[in-house]
Amino acid sequence: MAMQVNLSVSLLITLFGMGSWVAINGVWAELPLLTSKLPEGWNLPTYLVLIIQAANIGPIVFTIMRQYKKDMASLRYTAYIILLLGFVAAILLSQFWDKEVEMNSKKSSLPLLFLSFIFAILDCTSSVVFLPFMAKYPSGYMIPFYIGEGLSGVMPSLLALAQGTGGDTCYNASSNSTTEGPRFGVDVYFGLMSLLMATSGVAFYLVNNLDISLNARYANIRSSSPPAQSVDQEESPSPEDNVSSAVDTNEIKLTNIRVYEVFCGENRAELASIKWSFVQLYSVIAIIAALGNGVIPAILSYACLPYGPTVYHLATELALLANPLCCFLAFFVACRRPPILGFLCSVCVVIASIIIYTASLSPSPWLVGTTAGSVLIILLNVLWTGCISYIKVNVASVLQKYGENALLFCGIVTQLGSCIGAIIIFVINLKTNSFKPC
Repeated sequence: MAMQVNLSVSLLITLFGMGSWVAINGVWAELPLLTSKLPEGWNLPTYLVLIIQAANIGPIVFTIMRQYKKDMASLRYTAYIILLLGFVAAILLSQFWDKEVEMNSKKSSLPLLFLSFIFAILDCTSSVVFLPFMAKYPSGYMIPFYIGEGLSGVMPSLLALAQGTGGDTCYNASSNSTTEGPRFGVDVYFGLMSLLMATSGVAFYLVNNLDISLNARYANIRSSSPPAQSVDQEESPSPEDNVSSAVDTNEIKLTNIRVYEVFCGENRAELASIKWSFVQLYSVIAIIAALGNGVIPAILSYACLPYGPTVYHLATELALLANPLCCFLAFFVACRRPPILGFLCSVCVVIASIIIYTASLSPSPWLVGTTAGSVLIILLNVLWTGCISYIKVNVASVLQKYGENALLFCGIVTQLGSCIGAIIIFVINLKTNSFKPC
């Protein structure tokens, strides 16, 4: 059945979704410049991954408050706070990104790392705030939301592409390559990032106040409510009414189901099929989150920079562009079956393994200094990002029919998987020195 969505509401939800990860994605998109200008150098991505995982204290605190002090953890007001603080932090970062602090006779970009930590808390918390908020709307609006989340990577990517590359070329790259300076400074870049946060904040305000948006929300509530019965029907229901009522009640339970009840509740035996679907879907989300948010970002510089900063720049930015395009693909080619999503997840694991192996060969990966090698590593990262984006939007579309709690756990599993992946790659890098810079 075709999904009925209002284009204006879809646009607002897309702009709102852009605010979910635009702050920290903005820092990632600027890494090709930051790694060449800040004292942390190639280790900066690893530090950022650890900072992001430490920021999971945000969603943990919010989830606890949501369970026990729901009146103090409003989804709407928390979203406003996330967007406002992100706007302020982006302005501060535009002024203090290059300030250094000396610690134990070593220079550190403490202001940038601290403000990145603020970004990370806000964006990680958005995973358990924005998704449950979207449960108020029909499932047709989930795809515009994920397109917006994809734009949170695309918009910084476009700004970074317009800015141009900078920094030194790795000695393994082609000797004929040259690198020009950026067209505008990092301070201007983060100033523009603050405008993106402001745009998302305005869109969210309109989502909560325009009649067309509220009507879409109320229509979803009405469709999830049991139909009203007349007094005569209640007194002498026919067999057909009984069957219809049973089906309607079943649907209501699905749209308000709690994940805890599926696994540990008294009626868990009756929900065995749903339990198995949850196991598959949450496992897929955990795997792609561990690789996509924890492992690959930490080692991508080692996989790409031997081919030159321009290759790293293109691999980062084009991958971010692939995100919303693959989310948009779900409009036309939806995939809702957990086994197929599991197969796609396996494909992602294979691609990620190739990228990790390439990073382990640094500073002399295969085909270094050749056009074929540069194109290959860019394509691998674009395919990887596009595939996990397509999987995420389809998993969320399936979970949306089970209601707010299922999407809340989707956010929790995402952050948990990201944290585990980041810890694993940090320990490997620290103990084995498997990834070596030029």
